[in-house]
Amino acid sequence: MLTQAERDSILATYDNTFPIWGRRAIEQGFDLPKPLGINVIGLWVDQGVEIYDLGLSTGSDPVETVEAFVFGDSRASVLSTNLRADLWVFPFLNVYGLLGRAKANTTVELTAPIPFTTSVDQTGTTAGIGLTGAFGIRRFFTAVDVNWAWTQLEKLDDPVRTRVLSLRLGRAFAVSSQNGLSVWAGAMSVKFDTGTSGSIGLIEAIPPATRDEIRDDLETIEDEEWYQDLTPAQRLAVQSVADALLSADYSDVVVNYQLQKAPSDKWNMLLGANLDLGKRWTIRSEVGFIGRYSVLVNAVYRLDL
Repeated sequence: MLTQAERDSILATYDNTFPIWGRRAIEQGFDLPKPLGINVIGLWVDQGVEIYDLGLSTGSDPVETVEAFVFGDSRASVLSTNLRADLWVFPFLNVYGLLGRAKANTTVELTAPIPFTTSVDQTGTTAGIGLTGAFGIRRFFTAVDVNWAWTQLEKLDDPVRTRVLSLRLGRAFAVSSQNGLSVWAGAMSVKFDTGTSGSIGLIEAIPPATRDEIRDDLETIEDEEWYQDLTPAQRLAVQSVADALLSADYSDVVVNYQLQKAPSDKWNMLLGANLDLGKRWTIRSEVGFIGRYSVLVNAVYRLDL
């Protein structure tokens, strides 16, 4: 909390439009950050993904769901760089928007009926909006953040919509008269679209080395009990992919797919720290663990408004 002398000194030259009720908050002893922030953010996330109800087709054939496919340990990782602008609208409410680029990798393990693992890389763009509510008592604070993001990846038909909710509880420390340090612990919940559809080159999903490993299974696919249990349309979808893989050159074959997915772990834990270098610059870092792994690095420059 600010001393009376510090409050008087700040209020003597205070003329910011935002945050609304900012002058009143300073009069109550709250030390407010400058309202407008320009953020550069680097973020890496790795998490388990549950996949089910995979449907396949080639060419113009309709996609058919094949329930015989059983998935094992599948993971998705994303490395993104974002530019974010945030504004303290009220002393307790921050709103922000972001734009960025993302590079994603999805590794999928199929355990049945033909065991193999495939890994696909793709890039895309991301955009999002969010809200942060914060409240402090003396040097302790709590913050609740929720954001919605849309990421358009090159091999997907529609953007992936994601909702992230995070809760943090921390404490601020005075490092010097100009610098401050905050540390916190918290938890994060991630939810994204369950349905995904798109198209991918078959040689990207199943490269020649993987094709050679499963060639014997592909050649005897019509004799398998699981194949006989499929509907005629499902057999056609599976057989078209198998025939393409058994051909001498399948580099031009495109597979249409659809699937359902969900995070293996909805919640994970957070630990983070924030270093204020005066009133203008802030460096922030945060790691996530237990269920979902993440590393965030954030540099912020703040402005009066």
